[in-house]
Amino acid sequence: MSRVKRSALSRGTAPLAFAEARAAACQAEAGVRAQAAKTVAGHSLDAGDCDELLRMLGLIDPFRTTGGHSR
Repeated sequence: MSRVKRSALSRGTAPLAFAEARAAACQAEAGVRAQAAKTVAGHSLDAGDCDELLRMLGLIDPFRTTGGHSR
């Protein structure tokens, strides 16, 4: 009977479970990154400091509504 279970998993259930787990991980990471960006913003001296820190940390500034200029 275990062969039946394995073949059922390989036919469709396992890829779906993997996709769902990956989507959940991406969503969780986005939440962590947003919280980190808020923390950086709360501890920054000014907008320039915040922008520089977010860039150094590789975080996206979620509050920016326009595209920034390149340095």
